[in-house]
Amino acid sequence: MKIELPRLPSALPEGKNLKNALKSGSVEGSRFKNQFLSAEELEDVELKGCVFQHCRFIGCDLNGFSVLDCSFSNCDFSNCTMENGFFQRSEFLGCKWIGVNGCGSTFKDVYLEDCNGRLWNLSASSVKNVGFNRCDCSSALFRQWVRKDGGALSFHECRLSGCNFFKTELKGVDLSTCSIDGLILSGEELRGTLIAAHQAQDLVGLLGVKIKG
Repeated sequence: MKIELPRLPSALPEGKNLKNALKSGSVEGSRFKNQFLSAEELEDVELKGCVFQHCRFIGCDLNGFSVLDCSFSNCDFSNCTMENGFFQRSEFLGCKWIGVNGCGSTFKDVYLEDCNGRLWNLSASSVKNVGFNRCDCSSALFRQWVRKDGGALSFHECRLSGCNFFKTELKGVDLSTCSIDGLILSGEELRGTLIAAHQAQDLVGLLGVKIKG
């Protein structure tokens, strides 16, 4: 799967005060490091062409967040509300999304690697060309996703134990390298999904059958 990476200039000016920058409603072409925000109301903020390193947004209201051509590394969004967000040509490396409510968001050409997305709620979101690599998405809510224009979706070496994919089409998605015990779905979502032979025992309960032996 080909994902368009962020279009970033080779050099970016250092941003000094992340809170003030976000309060302005729009931030473009800046780099922020080691910044901490807690319980801030930052709705409908637009980010474009920015880099964030070791920044923490804890319990913030980020509803309507718009992120274009941005890179986040080792950032923490735990317990934020991020409903109806928009993310395009962006990457998240080693980030935390624990308990984030991001319902109704749009993801286009987004790459996530080594992220912790336990209990992440992305219900009713739209995805196109989105890749998860070595992410922990245990007990996440990925239900009722819309895969726009047949866009690709991939999970590689991810922990998906207890993940809720109810009414999310997984046709063509390769789950063979992932842990998939305890998935929550009706069964139809798995039509056309690729799994490894040893994973079949994790799915037989969804078919209403038992293994004798």
